[in-house]
Amino acid sequence: SALPVQRLPYRGVLLDWTQAGAPPPSEFEARIAPSLERWTAEGVKSCMFKLPIENAGLASVAAQHGFVFHHVPLDADGRHVVLKRWLQPRLTDKVPPFATHQVGIAGLCISDTGKLLVVREWRDDAESGTRSPSVQWKLPGGLLDPGESFGDASVRETLEETGVRTRFRSLLCFWHRHGLTWGKSDLYYVARLEPEGGGEPEINLDPEEISDCRWMSVSEFLSTQDHPLITAVLRRSYGIEATEEAAAAASLAEQPTPLVELLEAGVQWPGREPYPTYFASSCDA
Repeated sequence: SALPVQRLPYRGVLLDWTQAGAPPPSEFEARIAPSLERWTAEGVKSCMFKLPIENAGLASVAAQHGFVFHHVPLDADGRHVVLKRWLQPRLTDKVPPFATHQVGIAGLCISDTGKLLVVREWRDDAESGTRSPSVQWKLPGGLLDPGESFGDASVRETLEETGVRTRFRSLLCFWHRHGLTWGKSDLYYVARLEPEGGGEPEINLDPEEISDCRWMSVSEFLSTQDHPLITAVLRRSYGIEATEEAAAAASLAEQPTPLVELLEAGVQWPGREPYPTYFASSCDA
């Protein structure tokens, strides 16, 4: 008889060796070939094999039957791996690759006095084993945790790095680049944040990650810094140019209002929770 499986969408099956009561490894070796034959005959398109690290030796057995590595589950703490076998050679393999992108976000927080919250990170010297402050001022930010929203991630990263509590207002822009470590691509967003309670809250930076943090006036930033992303956001989202005249004008402003931003709304299918969706909106809309 075929090995016990869970049915997956799009005519797939899952062999889950991480569950209590999974057959012993000897049964996998004895039954995998006839099981694959049966599923193929039934029209099953793919078989995913979830394997705990304790039974890693079964990966070599599975490889002899056409399985290849697919991914390490995000919720497995590195202790499970999933292998894949496409069962219908006359059909194109439609199982997507796993984790093609990483997603990050920065928080652009401008106070109601027109000052920008910026940080300087530490830079490690691998040869000397020492570290020194980075040259450029940048926005606090980092990667999203699994299942985390843009708003929650930008507020969390800003709090962790600077100690400043903020509110999420909108998204201002994002980039999409390729060719990172392990062949991943990168989606990096910039969120518009506001400090809770107004003013310029006291800074309590994370000394392990951040070498310095301050509230810097937009005019000072434009006249002393050349960070490509921040200057582009100020120019394209707020209409503030990096010129002496613009810097002087910015110093007179309070909290600037973006010309356009992506506001969160809900798109909903019947019977489902709304999906957070972001739509471009002008400040006078």
